[in-house]
Amino acid sequence: MHSQTLVVTPPDDVLLDGIRFLLFDLTPEQTQIVSDSLRDIDYQERIILYHCDTSNANWMFDKKLKSDLIIFNAESSNELLVGYLSAHANAHYIGTLRSLDAVTGRAIYTIDQCKQLLMNCIENYEI
Repeated sequence: MHSQTLVVTPPDDVLLDGIRFLLFDLTPEQTQIVSDSLRDIDYQERIILYHCDTSNANWMFDKKLKSDLIIFNAESSNELLVGYLSAHANAHYIGTLRSLDAVTGRAIYTIDQCKQLLMNCIENYEI
């Protein structure tokens, strides 16, 4: 059974309890991977998806603090923010992370891998 999934974009926010995922500068294809993964797993908790691009960096910094999991586009045009997000333990990426790839080891290569990551986060969520 799926519970409620909310997509929140700048400048908005929600004051509801739920698992929060930050999706930063994902391409439409990358967003589809996350969407398909959520569709295919079973969860009861409310999911809040913060979705933004590079033009909303200040909003992203605030939502990063609230997020249980960060998924970002490693091939984003803003290499400074890619490097910044790469340093976070709860951050995973889709795409090629150029020079930091060997350091982080948190790449998402397949939908199954994305599903497993999301399920792990959901299973470990505590209200």
